[in-house]
Amino acid sequence: MIKLIFIKVLVLFLLLISILFFCRRIFTNKIFKKHRIQSKNGIDQELIIDIGGIKQYLYIRGQDTDNPVILFLHGGPGISMIPVLHKYQFKWEDDYTIVNWDQRNTGRTYFLNKKNADAVLASLSTNRLVEDIHEITLYLAKRFNQKNIIIMGHSWGTIIGSQFVQRYPELTKAYIGISQIVNLNDGAALMATEIRKKALVQGESKDAEILDRLQKGLHDSLKATEAAVIKMYKVAKKYFSYVEDSLIFIKVGLVSPYFSLRHLTYFLRMEKLQAPLSKYAIKYDLRKLPSNYHVPVIYMVGEYDLHFNYLFEKYYPIIEAPYKKLITIPNAGHNVMMDNPDEFNRAIQQTLQELKQKASLSH
Repeated sequence: MIKLIFIKVLVLFLLLISILFFCRRIFTNKIFKKHRIQSKNGIDQELIIDIGGIKQYLYIRGQDTDNPVILFLHGGPGISMIPVLHKYQFKWEDDYTIVNWDQRNTGRTYFLNKKNADAVLASLSTNRLVEDIHEITLYLAKRFNQKNIIIMGHSWGTIIGSQFVQRYPELTKAYIGISQIVNLNDGAALMATEIRKKALVQGESKDAEILDRLQKGLHDSLKATEAAVIKMYKVAKKYFSYVEDSLIFIKVGLVSPYFSLRHLTYFLRMEKLQAPLSKYAIKYDLRKLPSNYHVPVIYMVGEYDLHFNYLFEKYYPIIEAPYKKLITIPNAGHNVMMDNPDEFNRAIQQTLQELKQKASLSH
């Protein structure tokens, strides 16, 4: 009897899994067909090239290869955006050629070098990634016959992006920092302070005590700081109308035509594979770098990205650049382009168009 019940449960489980896989196939095919590049001068190419002594993965999409090129630097460290690009990127592709790159020991680049992952880990540093960007931009500029490239970084990507555009302004058409990192611990401390003010106004002294405790517990551990920030956001829910969708990557990734379920194994090792960069990220301080840029700079922040925007708004006034702009996206948190893709797209297109017109007028 027990054996029969077990067999029935197993059959039902396998049937459910089969249905889920079938449904996923339907959704992925639908997305893939809807956004197929069909123009004659378009590009939809997965590319493996030798960069910095290892094979690295690029995914290039756009409706016209004569358009300006954007190199997207993902966050994390170690969080490829290729599995979720269909949530926000397709609208950009009419006017720009978008290049997504899986950084060292990340995503498809990790799988290309899986047998040598420990050796790649030993080479992992911010300086090495900046030089990887250098090699990639040289390749893209030559291939697409362009003088320079738009650099777009998100979160961790703004750390290496900021350093690249400072080091190689001649290869940079413009820099777009999405959820720009200034200093993670100071950002978290300022977030706690601002929420604490709201709690005290409403007479919530217990919440104020929780925030004080979390603020005092910040130290040189990215994992610990991230855990503290998650707890701060739980308190913040009482005082802000917006609640970020913590499952958005899973929801979007599960129906992605650009994500294989076998890639899930990468996330089991991600913390170890990115360890040197995580140690660097928690100590990074943008305020210690030069505040003057020789290229146009555009910053996109989510209205409710409390960990990042409070501190960045204080830092922004000291930035000097030929052109600078700070854009706050409403109803968005840290993953700005995913939380409010329509408003993000409208703002970035308008700003880049303004920049293009300004450049043409100056010649």
